Amino acid sequence: MRRAFKIIIYLFILMFVINILFNVKIKNIDIVGNDKASDAEIVTSLFENEFERVSLVFFIKNNFGKKKTIPLISSYNVSWITPFSIKVNVNENKAVAFMKRDLRNVYFDKDGTIIESTEERRTDVIEVMGVSFRNYEKGEKIDIQNKKLLNAILNISTFLTEYNLHGNMIEIDSNENFSIYIDNIIAFMGNTDNMEIKLLRLNDIFPKISTLSGRLDLSNAKENMLDEQYIFKKTS
Repeated sequence: MRRAFKIIIYLFILMFVINILFNVKIKNIDIVGNDKASDAEIVTSLFENEFERVSLVFFIKNNFGKKKTIPLISSYNVSWITPFSIKVNVNENKAVAFMKRDLRNVYFDKDGTIIESTEERRTDVIEVMGVSFRNYEKGEKIDIQNKKLLNAILNISTFLTEYNLHGNMIEIDSNENFSIYIDNIIAFMGNTDNMEIKLLRLNDIFPKISTLSGRLDLSNAKENMLDEQYIFKKTS
């Protein structure tokens, strides 16, 4: 009888503790580092339902589960202030290029996700010209029907960003040939074939001609070609 009574007491204490734990919920969320993504968008992605606001549940999922995917956010870190409050530091995806549509500048990241659509013209992001697209909703993938062309645009713009080649424009002609405008240099890249090699050669050659004006033909770039074998035509 005494043993049964102890078990009942233990069960009562356990239920009491569980009840407390599952009633402690995150109520205050301080989000830092976001500019393009709204607080509401981030909170909605972090907590898909009320159950996930339970502090214990969120702690377990955040520390031991798969990280949530948040539109426009490349990474985030959660700090606990109290059991009821957290601070979320986010790193937003960066725009690598933009295209114009309906008098708006549509900026997108390295994955082709639209970061913003605005009348503002940023000088630190390269413009892509010569290709059409059908949407400009924030958080959606930019809709270019020719996926091979889209991949080339993303690869080129991301490469230029990562290697600090501050281009003015990427132009695509009617034959789907690419030209990259950097200061007074026009780098003719040709079609999408061997684009990675072409970009690497551009990075190697550009410092040698950066003070000049002219057209560099990289359309036939090969891995074993010497810098001197590429055709560079100066302009006055």
